[in-house]
Amino acid sequence: MSRTLFLLLLTLFTALPALSAEPTAAVCAIRHQDQLLLVQDRISSRYSLSGGYIDGDERPEQAALRELYEETGLRGEVVADLGRWQKAQVFACRTLEPIVAQQDSDFVSLLQAPNLGGEILNARLIAVDKLPRAQRRFPDQLDWLQARLGELPESEVRWQADFVAQGNALHQAEIPLMMRLQQWLGPDVWWLSVSNLFGSGGFQLALIPLLLPLLGWPRLRQLLFAMLWLGLLVQASKEGIGWPRPFHLQPELATHSAQGFGMPSGHTASVLLFWGALLGWLWPTHRWRVLSLALLLALTTGLARVWLGVHFISDVAVGLLMGAILLAACPCWRTDGGGAGWLLLIAAALALGGMTQSAHLTGIGLVALGLWLGGKAALVRAGYPPLLTGGVVLAGGLLIGAGLWLLPLLTSSSLIILLGQFVLFFGLGLWLSVGLWWILSLLKQDSRPRGGRPARGTL
Repeated sequence: MSRTLFLLLLTLFTALPALSAEPTAAVCAIRHQDQLLLVQDRISSRYSLSGGYIDGDERPEQAALRELYEETGLRGEVVADLGRWQKAQVFACRTLEPIVAQQDSDFVSLLQAPNLGGEILNARLIAVDKLPRAQRRFPDQLDWLQARLGELPESEVRWQADFVAQGNALHQAEIPLMMRLQQWLGPDVWWLSVSNLFGSGGFQLALIPLLLPLLGWPRLRQLLFAMLWLGLLVQASKEGIGWPRPFHLQPELATHSAQGFGMPSGHTASVLLFWGALLGWLWPTHRWRVLSLALLLALTTGLARVWLGVHFISDVAVGLLMGAILLAACPCWRTDGGGAGWLLLIAAALALGGMTQSAHLTGIGLVALGLWLGGKAALVRAGYPPLLTGGVVLAGGLLIGAGLWLLPLLTSSSLIILLGQFVLFFGLGLWLSVGLWWILSLLKQDSRPRGGRPARGTL
């Protein structure tokens, strides 16, 4: 009995520091009638209250209001302290200006948010009981808050048909054209859905098990080098220009989700570069046919992005230009062999990622770092059976892809998800440059005959 009592007391004293610790996060709960203002983060794609981590020199109230402004562009005030929920301090807040929301869809305009295109995909006014639990980032927190809804002050809402008037003149002129295009094409166009797939980075990576035996490692490495540079230039342009996507202005255009800013279209640029280079290597004597086919694929992908409502026509035009410039610079890709191009790519991506707090840019830098470091290993990267090579590449890719898919399902911590993604991005570069070749070399050694007797069929 005394031993059990001692263990209970020890457990209690051990838990006391955690129970009395200061909150590490702060959130604002904002209500309009029976609806809460919820934001959808880009890492988990789930909804939660607006909030985030408390900086070292901040009071929790200041952190909650700062996060509210950064994520939604709304200024607010703290009305009451609702208490702690796990490590977060929850405040009842009221906006100092009307919330601009779209009629029928309940989407909230984020055009004034400093982090537009950053960590937040969109914001909505929605009743908790109408939001499926699978779409909630912290389901129990919203249930806890639902019971205290009456303690929240009501914030004013200004309902609008859309947010088009907040866009620039170019975008205002393009939106009616895009809406007519969607109506003309209809909601289900299979060939546009396929065309959109051609520009997907995930789809292009999924082709590596086929491309590696077909092209060989040197050319695949050059292609990866060029695609990473394109990703860097596209993402840096998005962050620098900071133009919204069409559904930021007209939510009815959104038939597909997309992260970040819109200008330029990365899908369009990557189709022209990726398929132009690939087809050029496969059919070196048919240059103009190759260029024409790559351009046709890029134009079709650009049309798909406009049809899906995730890019303006102007985004597609600039994406075509960027892809064409990098494709024309194909002879310069061979400079990656000396390492200077890789080092410049890594340094630029990591520096810009830190300056803009862009996980996308940081991920590009980490993939490049893994490819560059792994490329220094002295391994044989040719001469293996094509089927075996493709199978090993596919197995490793499936594990990394499964990790990226499972991370948001296993934890609700944005920090853990982000760090896990960075580790997997770095691991992808190492896998392609050294991991798979090391495994192939082991498999080749195991397939050799053992002992002193020669294998059957040899002299």
